[in-house]
Amino acid sequence: MSETLLATGSVWTLSSLGGYESKIAEGDTGRLDVSLRSGLPSAVVEGIGATIRKAGVSLTSIWQENNTLHIQAVKKIGFLVIIAAAIAAAIIMVALVLSWKLFKLSPAAVVASIGIWLALIAGACVIAVLVWKRGSS
Repeated sequence: MSETLLATGSVWTLSSLGGYESKIAEGDTGRLDVSLRSGLPSAVVEGIGATIRKAGVSLTSIWQENNTLHIQAVKKIGFLVIIAAAIAAAIIMVALVLSWKLFKLSPAAVVASIGIWLALIAGACVIAVLVWKRGSS
């Protein structure tokens, strides 16, 4: 068993993850490095890990270092699609929680900027659909 760096990039490149499945053999360990603008709370990182594990991916480890999320897993069919979907779901959840917190602080400001939040959520959904389609083809 060997470990291979499969891909590096930002959350905006999640839709291209399906193309990296062929870089490693079944049963080998692969690592993804996802660059973030700022660090995620440890609860979010743990939630992403739990979601990936619940979906059946053999997650070796997940950690965050210098605003980069590192995900290491054993290859099984479609494992990158599941990982990308878990990250996209976490982004949506963080955006929703942040929106709610802002609404509690200043309802007028949130209502004025609701178009931006809708665009972010729609974008995350589009990324998730593209990842899913690419992985299933």
